Amino acid sequence: MVRLLSRQHIDDAAYDRCVALSPQRLVYAFSWYLDVVSPGWELLVEGDYERVMPLPVRNRYGVKSVIQPLFCHQLGVFSARETPDAAVLSRFLDALQHHIRYTPSYQLHAANAPALAGESVQLIPMTNHVLHLQKPYAALAKRYSKGQKYNLKHGLQQEWTFVDTSDIQPLIDLFRKYNTAGIGRVAPQAYDQLRQLVAVLQNRQQVTIRVAMQNGRIEAGCLLVTDVNRIIHLFCAASPEGRRGNARTVILDQFIREYAGQPLCFDFESPEVESLAAFNRGFGAESEPYVRLVSNQLPDSVRFLHRLKQWLQQTLFPR
Repeated sequence: MVRLLSRQHIDDAAYDRCVALSPQRLVYAFSWYLDVVSPGWELLVEGDYERVMPLPVRNRYGVKSVIQPLFCHQLGVFSARETPDAAVLSRFLDALQHHIRYTPSYQLHAANAPALAGESVQLIPMTNHVLHLQKPYAALAKRYSKGQKYNLKHGLQQEWTFVDTSDIQPLIDLFRKYNTAGIGRVAPQAYDQLRQLVAVLQNRQQVTIRVAMQNGRIEAGCLLVTDVNRIIHLFCAASPEGRRGNARTVILDQFIREYAGQPLCFDFESPEVESLAAFNRGFGAESEPYVRLVSNQLPDSVRFLHRLKQWLQQTLFPR
């Protein structure tokens, strides 16, 4: 039987053990990570934490809703020492539909995707890009695209100074100034949440922030989250000078060089934007399909208010 637990009733140790032992392990799913990106998250659990499905719940239109948080690319069903099959996923999705009436966005990880083919819920295909790092660096670099090899050569010719830092604020400042075009208004609390997440990751020694500098100014940088099986390119930013000088390409190449030959996966966290996906593919990254679950069981009157709010947002804050 699949049960719904509120945050205060979750056994953190048992839950985190299930995620850690799962072949689908993702850092986003650990309790300490969710406490930052989705305070008050809830949990669908089966048995004695043999299988779990974290739910990032929020109140929307007066009802409990599941909404994928920022800085949390994928969640889904995790099972200790096994990959959940179609029957397991069906039980969890039925429980989700029973308890939650509105799910505008819930992204299930790649290992769940193959077993979801027969489900009747609305599933939107998505694509991430990952690079398996088991081979030596020379073999990995050989697979870079012609364009990415050119960008790397150009970037290496610039007078960059690369520094690892504990301060995320310069990257936030670059992002706010140069990188928000095309994505609309970013709520100020999103940056507060990122700062809080970085602090938690730093305490756990699971983050690297690397910046590129010229003339004493930070012009680009990348934030990398590390776990035992996967390295995640979580956040980046660049000024026009940083983009022209291919600073981000050089930083990513440095990370690939440093982690090459290890049983790790480099996760680019690709957005559904072809230009950015093409940039990630340029490093030899492979496509990794996953799905986004969308469900709306709200009354018609509430759906109307939802459409009205969306129209007002698009009118008042056009992209």
